[in-house]
Amino acid sequence: MEMLTDRITRYLLARIRRLAILDLYERASVVGLLEADFIVAGDETTGTVWRVPEQSLRLLDASPIRARAEIMRRLGKAPYKTTAIDVLIQDFPGEPPHENVRSVPKDRTDRENRAAPGRPKSGPVAASSASEAPSTSNEILALLREHIAPPSVAHVAVALLVARAVGSSVPDLSTLSAVLRTPGAFVLIKAPVGRFERRFGLMLEDGLIVPYWTKLEDVHRSSPLSDGYGDRRRGKTRKTIKTLAGTDVPKAAERSLSRFLVDVLLERSAPVVLADETKTALPPFVSMTPDLVLESGGLDHELIAELLQTCCGIAPKQSLRQMERMALDLEGLSIDALALAIRPGRGLEHILSILDVLGERARSADKSDDDDNNGRGSGRGSDRSGRPKVKSRFLIKDGDDPPKSVDGIDVVQPEKAAETSAKEGNSSAAVDPANREHSRLRQLRVETLSGYGEALDWALDLKEDLQLWRGGGLAWSEMSTKLLLSGPPGTGKTTYARALCNSLQIPLLVTSVASWLEPGYLGDVIKRMSRAFELARENAPVILFIDEIDNIGSRSAGRREQHDDYWRSLINRLLELLDGTSKTDGVIVVAATNLPEKIDPALLRSGRLEKHVAIPLPDMEALTGILAHHLGDDLAGVLASKPSGSPQTIEAARRHQAHVGCDADVIDESNRGVSQNA
Repeated sequence: MEMLTDRITRYLLARIRRLAILDLYERASVVGLLEADFIVAGDETTGTVWRVPEQSLRLLDASPIRARAEIMRRLGKAPYKTTAIDVLIQDFPGEPPHENVRSVPKDRTDRENRAAPGRPKSGPVAASSASEAPSTSNEILALLREHIAPPSVAHVAVALLVARAVGSSVPDLSTLSAVLRTPGAFVLIKAPVGRFERRFGLMLEDGLIVPYWTKLEDVHRSSPLSDGYGDRRRGKTRKTIKTLAGTDVPKAAERSLSRFLVDVLLERSAPVVLADETKTALPPFVSMTPDLVLESGGLDHELIAELLQTCCGIAPKQSLRQMERMALDLEGLSIDALALAIRPGRGLEHILSILDVLGERARSADKSDDDDNNGRGSGRGSDRSGRPKVKSRFLIKDGDDPPKSVDGIDVVQPEKAAETSAKEGNSSAAVDPANREHSRLRQLRVETLSGYGEALDWALDLKEDLQLWRGGGLAWSEMSTKLLLSGPPGTGKTTYARALCNSLQIPLLVTSVASWLEPGYLGDVIKRMSRAFELARENAPVILFIDEIDNIGSRSAGRREQHDDYWRSLINRLLELLDGTSKTDGVIVVAATNLPEKIDPALLRSGRLEKHVAIPLPDMEALTGILAHHLGDDLAGVLASKPSGSPQTIEAARRHQAHVGCDADVIDESNRGVSQNA
């Protein structure tokens, strides 16, 4: 036995298809493929008959291929306009009308057939039986209907939600019919999905919900349910429906709104429909008083699978398996988001990955709004002191062992500075100032690095700005917090990130595009990419280091055409994530690449990786500084053991040690040893 939900679904989808046919016939009439003839022969036969003119019938003289090509060519010239022709429609809640537009009276058809021997000059398009219409006209119709527009994703999504609401709220069709036929009926339909109210209102106007064209008039002064698009399809005879939007109810004064509602209900001149997309309960005066309450749940995997089958022809089992494997969360998705993701030509994986990203973005926005409304701040990372929020995933308390990795992302905690260790009671550092100084020199910090040029200056400026930000003296948006390092392999790009971690005394998250791409499937790749930025937001202030960023490619790099959508989706998502960090206090992004020319230009624009520093291979001075840093206390012995002195090297080492604050006696002693050997 057919379930009520299935029956309502079939009915609503048939109405959607019927409207698509009307629009197609209207376009065909503009270019002469069809003719519209309005007839009046009593109330039962008033309507429009579509006729196939002689010139269209001649198309069948050619081969079917040429006929199809000619019809396609003509329709290509026809504007996409909505139909303005009235048709006779069967009353709800019976079965949907036949997809043909209108049956022509039998006696008229017989007269036309007798008047034209052989092939008729024209035939009625919408005949109810084969005897009432020539087969040639039906052939033209069949060719025309190959060009019916695919069903609107928004229409189908609303239809599925409405069908579920009916199926879960009324026991049988007779109960629904009895209420809808009552003059002045008050119906509440609730589906907690964003933009349901507006899309439902538009479908009401277009005769896609009830079996007639409607004019929506709002019960209260707030905006009408359809946002005022009532004249989209002109020339219609419309029945009035009074409407309310659930999102507008809390905005209106209860006493005023209830008075308006009571006045409308007492008039009994038009039905009242309240469409509600909110997740919370409405006030009792509108939630408990309707004659009929139709309530649907939100989006789920089964509904999305049915939607994909109807709009894209994708098998439901295939969709369900993929959504289950991805653990796709549909919370926060709106009707409009579905329409953005489900587009012609896109594959299942591409569609679901977009839905995953849009859902995550919507949930983040909702959460941020909740935090603002509850007075708990903006939800954008940590406070200025650097202390993470309670929900922190990996930052640790003193004395705990730091985690090595979180979700495949390496976590590096900053080494405590020598001065801090002394204050905390480190015996060697506290007792011996010389050891403390040597420890400071050996610690990996940007101040002790050599050969980084502008990157060193950027880090030192950032260190000062970070202190000002923590004290409230500088806004995060005024700071330069994104850097791209480029250079040949081995020039120390990763070393720079670890040194920056120690200098700023904030954690470092190390990830790479290669690790993002490991899963292969687009949805999983985007999820792993997003996870890195999510961890950074949750544990700010933090440094997010992205290695091998050139592997993300460029939208203009000429990748293989069959994978263009894949790479374009990845780049677009990375752009969104980088833009998001601009609005998140405390997230510093450092990216590294060996091939900067392969990076998409959009990644380098203002607000993203706007600061680009190229790190060259080290020169003599940089090499000396690198060796001096790594040799530490052994520097003097190494210099003394050289067979011959190199004044340039000794002078460079002296300058490096003087720059980082070392006592010059070490260099002087090594200089004397080298001179004696010479």
